[in-house]
Amino acid sequence: MRPQLFWVGIATGVISAVLSLIYGAVYQAALGADFSGVAPVTAVASASIAAGVLMMLGHWLWERWRNGKAILIFNIILVSISLLSSAIPFAVSLPLNIPAPELFPGMVVPMHLFPALVWLGLQPLLSDKNRTGGGR
Repeated sequence: MRPQLFWVGIATGVISAVLSLIYGAVYQAALGADFSGVAPVTAVASASIAAGVLMMLGHWLWERWRNGKAILIFNIILVSISLLSSAIPFAVSLPLNIPAPELFPGMVVPMHLFPALVWLGLQPLLSDKNRTGGGR
């Protein structure tokens, strides 16, 4: 595995975790909701980091299987999985003691999209032009 791929995967997880936590805090403060019981900080951060690691492993396996080609198809699959996973919060039944459960999907759906967005933003670091050999 290329070192760049490892660091892009870790950076994706950490950056998306930070974005998710900031977004969750702002969302809950703005709407006066408290979902810390169903979406604790540790769960949000670990899910984001796990997503970054899974994307790193998926990209590595895809490169090995496709001999470094067809990254566009990998990105389409990644975005599709990310969009499909954003439907999961709508199927979750929250405990009855949680006030305003209808606001929960509005908080966690964007969190499902952050890892893919960060990955796509950092992916140019993996291109052949950015490898240590340089070149145009």
